[in-house]
Amino acid sequence: MVSSFAPIKHAILCIKEFRDDTSGIILPYVTVMLVVIMGLALLAIDGARYMSLQTQLQNGADALALAGAAELDRLPGAEARAINAINNLVANSTLFGTGADQTVRVSQVQFLSQLPASDAAPLTAGRLASDATDARFVSVAVRPVTLPTILPVMTGGSRPITVGASAVGGFDQVVCEVTPLFVCNPYEAPGMGYEQATAALVEAVGDPNIRRRLIRLRQYGNSLEPYLAGDYGFLLPPSNGTEIADLTDALARVRPGMCFVQRSVNFRPGYAGTVGEAMNVRFDIYERSMVGRRNDNNYRPAANVRKGYVGGGAGSCTSNASTNWPIGSPPQQATGLPLDRTWPYMAGGMGQGDWDFQTYWQVNHGFSGRAAPTINGALANNANPPSRYSVYRYEIEQGFVADRSPGGESGVPACYAGGEVSDKPDRRILHAAIINCRSLGLAGSAQSNVPVAAFGKFFLTLPLQRSQTDLYVETVGLVRPTDSVNYDMVQLYR
Repeated sequence: MVSSFAPIKHAILCIKEFRDDTSGIILPYVTVMLVVIMGLALLAIDGARYMSLQTQLQNGADALALAGAAELDRLPGAEARAINAINNLVANSTLFGTGADQTVRVSQVQFLSQLPASDAAPLTAGRLASDATDARFVSVAVRPVTLPTILPVMTGGSRPITVGASAVGGFDQVVCEVTPLFVCNPYEAPGMGYEQATAALVEAVGDPNIRRRLIRLRQYGNSLEPYLAGDYGFLLPPSNGTEIADLTDALARVRPGMCFVQRSVNFRPGYAGTVGEAMNVRFDIYERSMVGRRNDNNYRPAANVRKGYVGGGAGSCTSNASTNWPIGSPPQQATGLPLDRTWPYMAGGMGQGDWDFQTYWQVNHGFSGRAAPTINGALANNANPPSRYSVYRYEIEQGFVADRSPGGESGVPACYAGGEVSDKPDRRILHAAIINCRSLGLAGSAQSNVPVAAFGKFFLTLPLQRSQTDLYVETVGLVRPTDSVNYDMVQLYR
């Protein structure tokens, strides 16, 4: 007879066997962990996509800020040029984000003259630029991009992330191996604001009729009087450089070992009477402290030193022999580049540009049978005189430097004995920081942290007679990125 407890025993044995069977115990854990692993994997993918999009947007903002900053040369129109560069010069795109157009777009542009003292402070703690001549920095914010995430989709939702970026770029012009000079803007008229004065400078250097006007630059003394248009003085280099001997050497050298930055220069106080002996080296005149430099290539003269001296050789090596200056009675024996006939500008410190080209050409090149040249597409004559600088360069480029005047002078250096003479760099070009002295209200020789409107190039037309400190120059132009002395400093600040 079968026991009635047999089915119960069988059931108990099945339960016990199921309890003791461990062959599939990991399956529940795997199921749970698989969900976690998939979630973490999707989170990692979303994180990588987010970081990639953030990097792409930041790279785009950086490029836009640098493109805009490169235009901030403190000249009128700098802000407009910067915005144009930001909008048109570079294009960046992203791989992620919603929408068909993945191009990095600009949402806001701001120009600043000063950044906050701390990077942790917001840009609002800085100072906005008042105009283009005050703009040193540009802040560019790009439009935020929406990134749809993958992980929330697994749970039936959608939680997109918004990603943005911004950058701040800045510009400074640095010039190196130049004369430590500053010139008060010759084109700044009384009553002009800073931006107006800079605009007047830009307009003047762009007009050949204005550039040929001769300017008499006067050395500012050690007084407390206001600076006037056409005053000039000396810059203090980063190292000491206050001694007269050091200053004289820097004015005479081919490549002075100093650099100056547009945002801020310091004036060297005091008067220097040694300007003549330093500048005259450029005209092959070696006297006083420069006597021992005639064999030194670091103090070589210009390739064209025609200056209106009678004769040549040792008689041309000093500046004070009265017989060496032009003889005015016909036939004229020699002539340097003449002064303007009339001086109606800058309170008598700037000429009309009406100089006697025909006499200069006849005296210096007529004896050699040279016909009047065509310069800059026009026949040069007294009714249409070219700039003196263009005549000087024409003589070099056409090989007319050796032509002799009736008095025996040529433009070839006769006193220098230091080897080859080169016009690179051109020794008759003076580089100077142009300062809007009037609108800045400068007075007194010691000035610090003075902003530079622009660095300019001036052509030295005549040597200086003994004890003379006035410089007779023509404006050639402004220092540009293509000039060998220029080093634009464009960088990211944030």
